[in-house]
This record gives sequence, structure tokens and C-alpha cells, in this order.
Amino acid sequence: MLMTLPVLSTAQISAVVVGLTVVIIFRTMNTRAPTYPPIVGGPFPWHDSHLQAVCGDSPLQAQIQDTLVHKIFPVLDRRLSKRTLGDLAPPFAPLAFDRLKLLSGRPEVFLMRSLTEPLYIGANGMLFGTRFPQDTCEDFCIFLNGLPKRLCKFPSWSIPFNRARDRLLQRISDYLEGANPTTDDKLVSSFTPLFKEDDIPIEVAASSILSFMSLLHQNTVNVIFWLFAWLLEDPTALASVRNEIDKVIREDFGNLQTFIVEANPEKLDSPSFVLLNSAILETMRLASVQTGVRIATCDMDITDREKTIPISKGECVVLDPRGAHLDDSAYPNCEKFVVDRFVESEYRGDFATTAGYPFFTLGAGKHVCKGRFLALYEIKVVTIVYLSLFDVTPIVRGKGPSSTWEPPKPNFHSVGTIHPTEDVLVRLRPRSVP
Repeated sequence: MLMTLPVLSTAQISAVVVGLTVVIIFRTMNTRAPTYPPIVGGPFPWHDSHLQAVCGDSPLQAQIQDTLVHKIFPVLDRRLSKRTLGDLAPPFAPLAFDRLKLLSGRPEVFLMRSLTEPLYIGANGMLFGTRFPQDTCEDFCIFLNGLPKRLCKFPSWSIPFNRARDRLLQRISDYLEGANPTTDDKLVSSFTPLFKEDDIPIEVAASSILSFMSLLHQNTVNVIFWLFAWLLEDPTALASVRNEIDKVIREDFGNLQTFIVEANPEKLDSPSFVLLNSAILETMRLASVQTGVRIATCDMDITDREKTIPISKGECVVLDPRGAHLDDSAYPNCEKFVVDRFVESEYRGDFATTAGYPFFTLGAGKHVCKGRFLALYEIKVVTIVYLSLFDVTPIVRGKGPSSTWEPPKPNFHSVGTIHPTEDVLVRLRPRSVP
């Protein structure tokens, strides 16, 4: 999470530990306001940095921020909530299934690319509808691959990235321009009148939508990639997850085709998928690298057991969720992928099993991730369909037998979630689907 803050000329920095989370408090003694980039008020300053990385500066940035915070985000809160997500969900599973079936004729595929495409196609079908062209997938993959360096402000100049971004912006502009609020009930098309109400030109609004798309997909793509990579590294865990999927498809749905038709978020939030749910949460725990940032709006004390930490109004508190996620006292064998870590004897719901753990992958408090239920649903559907259609084996080229295969190393330029240094080849063998 990136955040634009005032330039500190003199600052006192103190680090404390609250429970299992490292907290760094910046005590500003003297500040001067920067002239560039501009400071934009509101609870989501990280969006400014993301928007700037995606499409550069805009003189309307403050206006865009106001529209996002007061009009767009409340819509997302309502439409992507656990209660209403099922209204959007029906197109996702069929679209993802159709895309994954195309892999049947390709014995070897790149893992991340084969996972990104069904996620992108399915989510766009849910949120944009059929008017948004699905042939934008190639450009989006190029764009997504180049985005981490931009977000990390790493010096780079990528002509493919810029061209892919510009083509995407044009397609998004065409989509927003053609929105008809009287006949089009898709989520993203409903944003057009909100932008127009605030006199934000469509071509400027398109950059916000592209930023929204990248936020929607980037972490989800990384999480599902590492889920597969760590399952492939542990054949026993992979077999256990696949056996659970096969059993549920057979006993709860009858066959895969029925699952595709009936796969709504409510049915997937089920004790039948308890191990798959645990595997996804465990992947989120290990793959998360974001930083939590809050600015105190009043004087307060944080109490942790016998310690009291005073925080003054205006101080910036930086939390280290990854430090909490890799604390051995909370998570034994904290650096190891334990597929059943979040399995409970009595299933209580998607994220309920993280209660009592320091689990901050999806944020916390009033600004918890708005797309958390959507992300979990997407990952479940694509994983279930992928492992139902194919036996997946990692390919090692010139490095010994497949038993020595290891996942790729984490990329130093990672934002939000760990990015792999490279994609990996896997061999697909079609399975007999009931």
C-alpha cells in the first residue's frame, strides 16, 4: 500500500510491538508541505499513488478522489458485500469454465497466465457485462506484468506497457461512453453517471477504472498463483485438496456441469470446502506484503496486555502485517505452507476461521478490503474447475527429476502481495470429468 505523506524535515520514529504486530509511529516535529505530488485528503490516499503509477498525474486528481470516496466506494460496499455478491456472480463460473476448457489442447502452459485469463474473463463478465471486449486480456496481462515496477517507482520505460495501457484506456472509455443507465445494470456501467455528475471527462474516468481493474486482479492473481505453486510443491496437500473437490462435486452437485450452473458464493461458503478454504487463507497469510498506514485523528492510547502506547493526534502509525503473519508464537512453523492451518472442527464461514489470529491480509476496521468476498469466490471457482479438469504437474527443465521442483523466488518489486520472479511451466493432463 503506497501513501503520499508530507515531507518530514525532522521526525522522531519509535517502534513498538502491539500484540504480534510491529507498530511504527512517526512523530512529526516540523513539516513542510510538498509542492509535488499534491496531497489529496480522504481516507484512501493510497489510490492516488496507484492512479499516478497507472496513468500519470491529472489536474482533476482531487475531484476524482472525491468521486471515488463519496460515490464509487459506497456502491462497491453495497454490491460486493457478502449479502449481495450472489446477484453479480452468475456469469463468472461459466465464463471461467469456458476459458479453462481451451487449455485442453495445450499439454504445457504457463501457470500464472493460465490462471489469470479465466479470472480476468470471468470477473469482467460479472462487473462489466458482455459489452466490455474480452480480447483485452492480452493487453491486460502485459499491463499487469509491468505494474509492480511502476508502483515501486523503479526507473523503467516500457513501450509494451505504455501501449497496452493506452489501448486498455481507449476500450474502457468506449465502454463508459456507451453505458445506458436505463438498460445496463452491470456494476461498472453504473459509474458513468457518477463521473458525469462531477464533471469528470470519460477519458479521465477511464484511468480510475483501469486502476480499479488492476486493484481487482493483481492480488487475486498472485494469491491463486502461489496457492497452486505451494500445492504443487506438496503433492500430499494437493491430493487432499483435489480429493475434497472431487467428493463435493460428486456428492453435493452431482457433476461439474451442475456445479458451473449452481456455483454461487453462498454454496461455496460451505463446510464441504473446508480444506480448500483453509488453503486459500494460508496462501493469503504467506503472500501478503502490504503495510497498514493510519493517521491518528485524535489523541488515543493503545493497550496491549500490560503495555499502554500513547498516540497523539496527527501521528502516522505504520503497521507491519507481514511481521504478524510470520510470528511463530501465533503461527507455529510460520514460514511453512500448512494446508489445514485454518481448518476448524466446526466451520463458521469464509473468514471466521481467522478469528483469534493476527490476520491482516485483507485489511481491518472500516477500510477492510471491499472485494474480499469476491476474491475468495473467484479463487475457489477457478481452483475447483482447474483441478477438476486437469492433473497438473510442474515441469523442470534441465534441473533434475520433477521431485526436486521448487516454486519461483519472490520478486523484490512486490506490492500488496508477493510477485513471482518468473512464471512456471506446468503439464496438464485432462481428467475424466463426471
